[in-house]
Amino acid sequence: MDVATKVSPEICSFLTINMGLNSMKVSCDLLPTPKDGAIFISYKNLHSRLSGSFLKLSEGPEDNNTAVVNSQVVSGSITSQFRERLKSPVTFYLKNLQVPDSSQVSLCVFWDHKLSGWSQRGCNITFANISHTVCSCDHLSTFAVIMAPCDVKENHGLLVVSRIGLSVSLLCLFLSLLTFVLCRSLRSAHTSMLIALCGCLFLGQLIILFGLHQTQFIILCSIIAGCLHYILLCAFCWMTLESVLLFLTVRNLNAMNYLTSQRSHFPTACFIGFGVPAVIVAISAGVRSEGYGTRKDCWLNLSLIWSFLGPVCVFITINTTLLILTFWLLRVQLASSHSKVSSLKNTRLLAFKALAQLFILGSTWVLGFFQCGTGAIVASYLFTICNSLQGAFIFLVHCLLNRQVREEYRKFFRRLHIKKPESETVSGSTIPMTLKSATS
Repeated sequence: MDVATKVSPEICSFLTINMGLNSMKVSCDLLPTPKDGAIFISYKNLHSRLSGSFLKLSEGPEDNNTAVVNSQVVSGSITSQFRERLKSPVTFYLKNLQVPDSSQVSLCVFWDHKLSGWSQRGCNITFANISHTVCSCDHLSTFAVIMAPCDVKENHGLLVVSRIGLSVSLLCLFLSLLTFVLCRSLRSAHTSMLIALCGCLFLGQLIILFGLHQTQFIILCSIIAGCLHYILLCAFCWMTLESVLLFLTVRNLNAMNYLTSQRSHFPTACFIGFGVPAVIVAISAGVRSEGYGTRKDCWLNLSLIWSFLGPVCVFITINTTLLILTFWLLRVQLASSHSKVSSLKNTRLLAFKALAQLFILGSTWVLGFFQCGTGAIVASYLFTICNSLQGAFIFLVHCLLNRQVREEYRKFFRRLHIKKPESETVSGSTIPMTLKSATS
């Protein structure tokens, strides 16, 4: 146990007591006279005895058996008369003992003798990062940081929405891949990019649907997390390349010619689309391989999550910038009386594609940054719906709203309609001939 004391100077705003990597900050309003002071105590090994199983959640009377104490246990006291309800909160800077992963949340707690356990009453987190957690409390007692699961209760409705949305998205992505691969008249650099994009999204959503929660095998879970990390980064990289192509298409104002040409650029696009994510994942795995896989799902923990969120932020920024420029170019062309766009209908279609592209390019992943805290349920539903239906957006924009693709669909169904009567005619004519030969 370490003890540190400090007396308030005559003129001060805050009194700070440092002890190793932990500290306590007291407002001088609580220390009205120069004789008043504060005491800060740090217990070195008490955190291992007072485990997180003593956490008393406000949502129910049951203890949280999966919570752990993630800081040294500290105590604070002041010599003035303000003891119970402080008019100014006291701030504690506590060093994290381990890095919380993406499935966990930190809680500031104090030891409640009435409950014989940890309680959150009167304590809030004002800041948290990988190394430290800052707690603000309106009373003085014995404090610590508890690391608990982010979602104590599983949301069954969100799980159902996610499974339905992912199933619909996988079906649409499969139909899109089938369309782009089988229709030879559609082959171009543009459709090759779409095939790569749809393939990455299809594999990624397939892993999310069937492999995200395979946490019983640690090595397999780490491999799944690494594959998902790489595939999703590939998808975002191809989304960015698709955004570049959309911008160049609108800028050149010759959609059909441009989309069916420039095939020589596809090898370069493959090098970027698959190579850049490979470098990011290789560096991440080399620096912190233990960051792949958590206790809740086969994904990245908090120490490694920015190896995904960082590139995603860059991709979203590029996509948003290109989308704004695309809309600006469309506005200029609509205002021009000598526009090279063949018709207003085609221009409106380009504008709609640009609008739908906002969803296809993964801008809705911004909602994923707000899935903890206030409004987490609403953000989770919006994030799940928008992202799980990316396949539907791709199928709508690049297949159903594409005149050339619709024409290929008509030809396909027309051939099916013609083949069916022919087969019936052939079968009907062969039967009498067989009977005739048998009787002769």
